[in-house]
Amino acid sequence: MEVNAITKTKVKKVTCGIIVSVLIISVILCVGLTVPLSAKQIFYKSLKSIVELKASAESVGDNYGTAVFIDKDGTLVTNAHIVTYKHQGSIKTFETYFIRFASEEDYRNVELLKYDIKKDIALLKFKDNTAQCKPLKLGDSDKVFFGERVYAIGNGSNLGLSITQGIIGIPKVNIEYDNITREAIQCDLTISEGNSGGALLDKKGRLIGITTFQIKDSSGDIIYGLAYCIPINSVIDFLNG
Repeated sequence: MEVNAITKTKVKKVTCGIIVSVLIISVILCVGLTVPLSAKQIFYKSLKSIVELKASAESVGDNYGTAVFIDKDGTLVTNAHIVTYKHQGSIKTFETYFIRFASEEDYRNVELLKYDIKKDIALLKFKDNTAQCKPLKLGDSDKVFFGERVYAIGNGSNLGLSITQGIIGIPKVNIEYDNITREAIQCDLTISEGNSGGALLDKKGRLIGITTFQIKDSSGDIIYGLAYCIPINSVIDFLNG
């Protein structure tokens, strides 16, 4: 009887030990899943998902920006003001559009699918199966919060892809830009011309917005350090519309 009692005690201890070990491993895994990525990790993870964009027309020359892959079918999102221009009071589209991956020197052709000037959103299509493009994971722009760490990747000043970091200043704000009031995410970020159409990413590298514009002060000078981004949920609505 004593042997049986001792055996039962040992079994209980082993069982308890296993349960504790499983709980510890579960906690470690859960914590690991919520550990934010570094800026370096986010940048290199996104290089097949974010590209330089060039729009060309013989009459006006080239316009540069950024575009982001959002599905496996080669659909890219960018800003409408990158793929259009104003001529004699009307909106015109460029003749040709090109993208370039960070790992390549040559541009590849893309097609303009549709755009909306008021929303400042445009969709492009990439049909070259030889390139390994990878869509970004989509976040939920309705769940961003004040002070959240964010990252912007884009073709700033047409110098190639670069990354900058900041925080969410206002998760949702209605602001007037180019005589149109738009809903946007206000960020404490430094961006420049060429970042338009680029990616606003959260700490897990998920796409939560498209970097779009900066505002000017009463003197007409750009207010640096403030960036406004189209919420990704607005992009999804446009994609499905």
